[in-house]
Amino acid sequence: MTMIFSRSSSWKAPVAAMVTVVDAVFLIANLNKLSHGGYWSLILAAIPLATILIWTSGQKALYHAMCPMDMKSFIRRYEKLYEKGKRLEGAALFFNRTVDIVHPYLVHCILDSGIIYDRNILVSVRRTDEPYGLTTEIYRNRASGMDLLEFWAGYREVLDIESLLKQNDIEERVIFYGVEDITTNNFFWTVFAMLKRLAPTFVQFYKLPAGKIQGVVTRVEM
Repeated sequence: MTMIFSRSSSWKAPVAAMVTVVDAVFLIANLNKLSHGGYWSLILAAIPLATILIWTSGQKALYHAMCPMDMKSFIRRYEKLYEKGKRLEGAALFFNRTVDIVHPYLVHCILDSGIIYDRNILVSVRRTDEPYGLTTEIYRNRASGMDLLEFWAGYREVLDIESLLKQNDIEERVIFYGVEDITTNNFFWTVFAMLKRLAPTFVQFYKLPAGKIQGVVTRVEM
């Protein structure tokens, strides 16, 4: 199945430009306050701004450092292993960011370690630009014993993953997810690694059953 989103955003550009001009005029008009202690506002505002920039830049750098595999290459190698018949009983969930690429932990877990179940389901949770709304797409038999399950949810939508899985007739035996262990000598990426450790993990955020969870650690050098 194919999902097509059509967004008409041509009106947003002039509005954004007008808001930027107003902000610039307001900033210039208040520059004379810097000599009277107004610089403290800039110093305090720089802290959350730096945090946001480090987080967004770190996420991009982390993605490139992990070198994810494309789905077609992954399926070719997966099919060869699946045909050998050395499989575990039941169904296993493997959380993945998208259905187009494969996280390195999946390559290590399935292809390198040979952890293959009778039914292997790659689950992806995507956030949309709309506040609410939920769409479920399931691609059955993408490969032998492999289904792809994709959730498109609004950025304010609270998901009950367990209920959604039951609605799609999925009774998982185990749930796998990836954890990045970042090693770096770069000061900014060290801060990013600290932020990653402080942020709640995927399973904590979606309150998945702890008894079925298996975290697979991937060491990444940045």
